[in-house]
Amino acid sequence: MEQIMVDKLIAKARQASEKAYCPNSETPVGACVLTQNGMVFTGCNIEISAYAGSLGAMEVALSKAISEGATAIRMVVNFCERELVFPSGSEREFMKEFASNSTIICATDGRYEQFQMRELLPFSMKN
Repeated sequence: MEQIMVDKLIAKARQASEKAYCPNSETPVGACVLTQNGMVFTGCNIEISAYAGSLGAMEVALSKAISEGATAIRMVVNFCERELVFPSGSEREFMKEFASNSTIICATDGRYEQFQMRELLPFSMKN
């Protein structure tokens, strides 16, 4: 994927992080999903006091895409201003279900790391 597109997706994930509700961790995270047909969906982390009921930014963005019928996912970007934030185990399983052939980017200001989904979850429940 060309660098200009990656930069645009990171910028959208950054904007989404500004809407995060994270009173517990105080770590705002935003995500951006790019579908195969070029649609873009964003999301942010949403924390509640019952931590198990909280949602990661990637889960929110993917849920929005899937609920709109977009199931062919090309790329998922996670952004946190302070540090690289990698997807949690449950987010990885969620992505494996709906974005198994996707590129995953974890970004912060000035740098990012890029992975294929199979690198983040090599022995998943769904192969």
